Amino acid sequence: MSLEQASEIQKKMYEFIVSYMETEGMPPTNREIGRELKIASTGHVDYHLTMLEKKGLISRQAKKSRGIKLTTKPTVGIPVAGTIAAGEPLDIFADSAQTVDVGRELVENEKTYALVVKGRSMIEDHICDGDYVVIKPQSTCQNGDIVVAVHMQEGVSGSATLKRFYQEKDHDRVRLQPANSELEPILIPRSVWDREWQVQGKVIAIFRQCGNAA
Repeated sequence: MSLEQASEIQKKMYEFIVSYMETEGMPPTNREIGRELKIASTGHVDYHLTMLEKKGLISRQAKKSRGIKLTTKPTVGIPVAGTIAAGEPLDIFADSAQTVDVGRELVENEKTYALVVKGRSMIEDHICDGDYVVIKPQSTCQNGDIVVAVHMQEGVSGSATLKRFYQEKDHDRVRLQPANSELEPILIPRSVWDREWQVQGKVIAIFRQCGNAA
């Protein structure tokens, strides 16, 4: 069962339980739930918990005041902002209403997004054609991070590529390294990098559609 099938009060109750467990490390009591949702009767709270249990969203241990357990990992939908090449740069961020569900712990803010990978240049990092990569937006990174590197065009975001980022100070350049031994890295002089390139975000998770080849 999905949360969409629950009533509004049950959705609010479930969201409070999830939030409470994330912040407190334990489930709330019926009284704490009632206080949060302004439900005076603990029997009324128990009724809605029973409905959530019947819908398969929670389970409860009898005679325990903090006996609520989540039966599924809470998820949130993030936008799929487009496609990104794991080979040559490819235009991204086409308008799209598509979303993908990910664990709530991955979503630090509302700007987290996903991209669909095109190409095979990151296959040795187990990132395959058709996979989703979850991107944490940020402009800085460390050597070895898998990043979305964007080639700016007249100051506007242009094409982008998915690679491991390395600063090579000895050569005064940036190396965008594929994870495919058959391909060569993209080598960018530091002055060109500073003028024409930027990091848009870092890969924090990878999801594979059922049926995709490994």
